[in-house]
Amino acid sequence: METNDFGKILRSIISNVNNYIGSQVEQYGIKQGQYEYFLLIFSSPGINQLELARLKNVGKASVTKALKILEDDGFIKRVTDQNDRRNILCFITEKGETIVEDLIRVKKNAEEDLFEGFNEKDKELFYNYLSMFHRNSATLVLDNIKEKAQED
Repeated sequence: METNDFGKILRSIISNVNNYIGSQVEQYGIKQGQYEYFLLIFSSPGINQLELARLKNVGKASVTKALKILEDDGFIKRVTDQNDRRNILCFITEKGETIVEDLIRVKKNAEEDLFEGFNEKDKELFYNYLSMFHRNSATLVLDNIKEKAQED
């Protein structure tokens, strides 16, 4: 298999999943990207914006934009940490709680459909390969940063 084919398959899978999730959550006025932040906040009440950026591997501006939309729509609230006023903590609101089960069901349905035909051993092996692939991709980034630093 050529590398280009592999990259094309990965991009296509991501696009398909994002399109599916987007179509399922749009009835709540939420976009696919906001959906991921919402579920992270639900699973870690009080998570701060920097941790969200780290988990999603995005910049602070992207996090701020997505959270502003969720907050304006009443799904989350952001609270200044009393121990460190620079830290903004995120929580699901009562309105957000009303859609949690539906959004979790979207994730569960997507995963069930994606793993159609996989047995438990296949899933475990696939997860292990993806984890290895993820580590290798992180090494690519770190190696690139080191190379650029040496050039300067």
